[in-house]
Amino acid sequence: MTEKVLSIGNSFTRDANLYRKLINKYDPENSFEVTQADIGGCSLEKHLRLAKGNEADPENPEFRCYNNPEYIEPGIYGLKPMLLAYKWKYITIQQVSHESAYIDSFRPYAAELVAFIKKYRPESEIIIHETWADRVDNPRLIPQNLDQAEMYRRLNKAYATIAQELGGLRIIPVGDAFQILREKPGHLFVPEPDFDKDTCIFPELPDQTNALCIGWIWDKDAATGERKLIYDHHANAAGRLLAALVWRQFFFPHIDIRKNGFKPAGLSSEYAALIRDVAYDTVKNKRKPSIA
Repeated sequence: MTEKVLSIGNSFTRDANLYRKLINKYDPENSFEVTQADIGGCSLEKHLRLAKGNEADPENPEFRCYNNPEYIEPGIYGLKPMLLAYKWKYITIQQVSHESAYIDSFRPYAAELVAFIKKYRPESEIIIHETWADRVDNPRLIPQNLDQAEMYRRLNKAYATIAQELGGLRIIPVGDAFQILREKPGHLFVPEPDFDKDTCIFPELPDQTNALCIGWIWDKDAATGERKLIYDHHANAAGRLLAALVWRQFFFPHIDIRKNGFKPAGLSSEYAALIRDVAYDTVKNKRKPSIA
């Protein structure tokens, strides 16, 4: 069987779908196709603003920001024509990660975006993609006065609350799966206590074992060639595999994702097996982390 999904999201949706085609190859009887209406760093508010702008002024390039999405004719689209391009069975929405812990950031934009979607695709099921909390050492937690556990608790509550407000929408529990794996014995990520980003010299990096997000990496300025240490909050190979498997188990409830043999390079067979177990358990058994 083939399931087709339209995702309205950002780079976290891309993370969750990076391995989709490779995973498909290990289970060719169940093909998963996701057409992504994604913009990096895009919030619900911005998706809604662009959608309304495109509806009112279809030819204005300011409101056509979805570039060459898969499985529909190549082009640069606004949201309305993407909704009309296919009779989508499922359409997903999500909040941008840095606003996900704040329920007020969802209102009224999630409700208005759902209404916009239903205007053009009333038959589609709208599903919420629950994203994941930042890594414990992510510097952007500091100005928000959050720690990693509290960010998870808040975003989990925000997604659950907005899902109920919108009529009991189903949730893809990627954020739960990340937190569950983070709690597994022997798989807790612990930052190096003596790591100092300001004195670190290229190509030195801290130990980032057991992390599900990329974290500290060296970036290269395209113009000057200068190396700069930056923090990347996106999912790494392990996190992307976990997110992809949660999505696949969610949309193919009849399969057992633990039997899919895809493994990204660099991950041990044992770790990949644990990731599959967590993805399966989170979706099929509705498992929650202990801190929920």
